[in-house]
Amino acid sequence: MTIRTGFWSSSAGIDWEHGLIAGTGSLGAVLSGTPTRHSIHVCHEEFFLPVNSAKAAPRIEPAIAEVRAAALAGDAEAATAITQRLARDDGYDGSMIWTDPFVPIAELTWSPDTPVEDGQYRRIGDFTTGRVEVEWTDGPGVGSGIALIPDRATGGMSIELWSDHDHSGVLALDFGEAPRDPGEYPSTDYGVFLEPAVPTIDGSRMTLDVKVAEGNLSPFVRENPPSPWPPRHARLIVDLPAGIDAEPESGAVRLRLTAGRTVRLPIRVELFGGIAEAEVAAADTHASLFEACSLDLSSGVDDAVPYDDVLQRARAGDPQGLLAAVELAFASGRHTIISSTGVLPPTLVGIWQGTRRPAWSGDWTQNGNVQHGGVASLIASGTPELLTSYLRAIFRHVDDYAANAQRIFGAPGWLLPARFDSHGNSNHFAPAFPHLYWMAGGAWVLRLAWDQFTATGDVDILREYAWPLASNVMAFALAVALPGDDGLLHLAPSYSPENTPGNRASPIGVDATMDVAAFRDAARLAIRIADILGEEADRDAWRSFADRLPPYLVTDEGTFAEWLDPTIAEEIGHRHVSQLYPFWYEDDDAASAPELRAAALETIRRKLAWRNEKPWSAGDGRMEMAFGLVGLGLAAARLGDAEAARQCVESLARDFWRSNAVSTHDGDAIFNVDASGGLPAVVIEMLVQSQPNRISLLPALPNSWSRGSISGVRARGGVVVENLRWDEGVLVSTLRAAGGSAAARDGDVVDVRGPDGEHVSVDLSTGPVTVQFPRSHAARPDSGVPHDE
Repeated sequence: MTIRTGFWSSSAGIDWEHGLIAGTGSLGAVLSGTPTRHSIHVCHEEFFLPVNSAKAAPRIEPAIAEVRAAALAGDAEAATAITQRLARDDGYDGSMIWTDPFVPIAELTWSPDTPVEDGQYRRIGDFTTGRVEVEWTDGPGVGSGIALIPDRATGGMSIELWSDHDHSGVLALDFGEAPRDPGEYPSTDYGVFLEPAVPTIDGSRMTLDVKVAEGNLSPFVRENPPSPWPPRHARLIVDLPAGIDAEPESGAVRLRLTAGRTVRLPIRVELFGGIAEAEVAAADTHASLFEACSLDLSSGVDDAVPYDDVLQRARAGDPQGLLAAVELAFASGRHTIISSTGVLPPTLVGIWQGTRRPAWSGDWTQNGNVQHGGVASLIASGTPELLTSYLRAIFRHVDDYAANAQRIFGAPGWLLPARFDSHGNSNHFAPAFPHLYWMAGGAWVLRLAWDQFTATGDVDILREYAWPLASNVMAFALAVALPGDDGLLHLAPSYSPENTPGNRASPIGVDATMDVAAFRDAARLAIRIADILGEEADRDAWRSFADRLPPYLVTDEGTFAEWLDPTIAEEIGHRHVSQLYPFWYEDDDAASAPELRAAALETIRRKLAWRNEKPWSAGDGRMEMAFGLVGLGLAAARLGDAEAARQCVESLARDFWRSNAVSTHDGDAIFNVDASGGLPAVVIEMLVQSQPNRISLLPALPNSWSRGSISGVRARGGVVVENLRWDEGVLVSTLRAAGGSAAARDGDVVDVRGPDGEHVSVDLSTGPVTVQFPRSHAARPDSGVPHDE
């Protein structure tokens, strides 16, 4: 039995996207290069460049009735044209406004004077401490190395240098970056918005001040600046230890190192301006957070095998290699997310960046990436307190959400944008991506806030975050829902990210399933929260709202409809899976009918088949967007299709991870942490599912996972699955109540269900309880997907 606590790789990370990562939650660094020159890109979670307009959402409200009428009539093109006309009237120029980019502050490089011609190279990562290092031999029995050591408790980070022989080299602090391919996405080099910077060096310190060049900003940006965040000025400081032989050289320092001595160089970042957050407690170390949850699938692949070889074996279809790849992805994913969760949650790239041309600005994208990526596994994998980082980021911009609701729909309450960073204005949209009409964002955040509460029993979370969300989401929902001739309430215009119906030229539609499902869920959560807190609320109106929303729909093709307007045709060939929202969290009674569950399974089957048709085809391959596989995997696990869930997990672990132990957005392309947060969530859902006062053990266990264990799962209702062990004949699990969770659980008796239908009621009020179930060898349900055996 092996619990993965680290990895090693025999390959070098030539560029930052293949580099080793280290992070304190707020301060991040990426280590890449070769023994002739190693590079460290230093980043801070708050350092976005305020270079794109924070213009308020367009005023659609004066003609929102026209947009609705066009959408309800099925004329999506007219709805789009009206939207674009109103945006132009409000000062928009027709181009997509991007969120502000997350960029590195500076680059440190270490270049030894004696180049290494030949030798062995080894990269090592410790998931428990967060330390990463590279070491190499440059002669028989002679080794050198460089490491990054983060300290979550203090927020600091250090660089270590060592060698078995006396040698020297140049430590340089640089503002720029290497030239990029002109065709690289995006074309904008955001570095032009920074003032030229030259490092200063004295006897004990290297300093670089990085400032926004206000004069380079466009008038459009200067007229609509984000305020008061992000900061306009960052300072990187490298402290040189006393007693080291350091000689300044034109923006660098020549260091002379003594054989056998390790030199530690503390680095830190100071920010000027921005938002002054209340101090966030850092009592938990990286180790305590990482050790909160662990997975062992009995792969039999030893830690001595490098990650490169594990991935090669997995990609060749070796069964043990696939198990080891899942084990390593689970552990490294949790390490990545913990390392990049601080005051704020992980962005698309966590807290790491090595370019000033970031893909998609490196922001928080809320129509799936955050919820099925960066924060997806924070609660279930034993670290529910870290989810507060997401709520904290959301609540920076509540005035903008109120403005979005009023300016777009003429409604009260809050409308959260699909993307945000330095502001929350819904100004990122285009005809092909009408994000301003996506309604589900606030309800989705509310669901996560509630799940955090049910895992912890922290009533303060309800008061500070969940209740304001609930009351404002419901105020908006009740205002925008339109009574129809059929007696139901309808949502128009509505948008299912980021898909276009098969029979429409524009994505604008009616009753996107995700919007309906999220609002239905928000109504029941709002009632629960009001009851717990004793808040005054129109509960009857909320119940009536939920009851009058359109029912879910099975299409003529037998799939679970993405839009609940029967005149809208499905488009299965797409990376998003938003229509499966009813099968991701608590049971949705409106989706419980057998025919609806069967339709959802058919959607999963067809989505996976679509991906498998051209997984790696040049130019049009479908190995894209990791979090789409996360959404499929979560729903498959909830619906009991173990083999479909396995395919999702194995594809993520095999195709979306590199040997630096970091995930990618597409198959082996684009540094991105979505899979790092998403894969552990799917694995946990396969092994432990929770509903209020009900725990299901091994509900979607694939046949190939014949024995293993998982520990530290946090479940709904304040239940902790301390450990769960299974082999071919028996399942044993110990459960306990989480401290302070009484408000999240209706009584102390929990129904625990085994994989073959057995169940037992346990009382957790007196302490941990151990349950045991026999396991049959019956085959798990099969989705009909052609699995990659």
